[in-house]
Amino acid sequence: MPVTALLCAVLVLTTAAVVERAATATRGAGLRRRLVAGDGNGLGWPRVLGSALPPPPWLEARLDAAAIDVDAGLVWTGWLGGGAAAVLASAAVAGVGLAIVAILLVVVGPVVVLASMSGRRDRAVEASLPEALEAVARSLRSGASLHLAVGEAAESVPGVLGQDLAHVAVEAACGTPLARALVEWERRRPLSGVRLTVAALGLGAETGGAQGRAVDGVAETIRNRLAVAGEVRALSSQARYSGLVIALAPLGFSALASMTDERTAEFLFRTPVGLACLVGGIGLDAAAALWMHRLAQVEA
Repeated sequence: MPVTALLCAVLVLTTAAVVERAATATRGAGLRRRLVAGDGNGLGWPRVLGSALPPPPWLEARLDAAAIDVDAGLVWTGWLGGGAAAVLASAAVAGVGLAIVAILLVVVGPVVVLASMSGRRDRAVEASLPEALEAVARSLRSGASLHLAVGEAAESVPGVLGQDLAHVAVEAACGTPLARALVEWERRRPLSGVRLTVAALGLGAETGGAQGRAVDGVAETIRNRLAVAGEVRALSSQARYSGLVIALAPLGFSALASMTDERTAEFLFRTPVGLACLVGGIGLDAAAALWMHRLAQVEA
């Protein structure tokens, strides 16, 4: 019993520390840089932990796709530390069976969550495209060149899209033809809205003409497409929530049955057949959740 209490205390303290640090890391870009790089008096604890436990390359890509602006080293360290504490506490409370379940949840759970949130960054970029194109059109009608209009739009549009446009403007200022810089942006961000934007701006960069009106037309087209996708997404919300309930119901029922009936917990956690049923059920439930998420996904 003292060992169980100690492990539970370690789990609670580890989780609280990770949550507190994650909340601190998301308060602003400047604060995140100071946390990661440290100030002049030290290295900063995320850099120290990140050097000791470097995150895998795929984690940073997944976090970026899910629009989670937290240092990957911090997430990886919290994932490993919290997962280890959860597994040890589960083994102390209910033996090897619950420890195996904890391992599956620690490994599969975050991956499923990140997979379900994948594409949020791209959707945010496409949602900001009409505003950026309208800013470009305003600059063009005021007499600015296309290069200057892209730079001014980058300053007026926040977020990732503003950074992408600023990168295009910097490449063009360094001697790269604007059309080539736009094509490179399309390669880095292969979205339908970005392709349409690059086609319109690239044509204007090569041929000139009444660019403001063409850019306004592209902005209106993208806005209409986003409106249709939003309506379809709203109409399919019932299917998505039904899939979520179907995926969580077996887990909730198993947990309730194990807490109310000692024989069920003994079978699931302390017998080979029960462990096989438990592992197979969790795996099938995770696969079904991903499949239902894919079926209910709406492409803008």
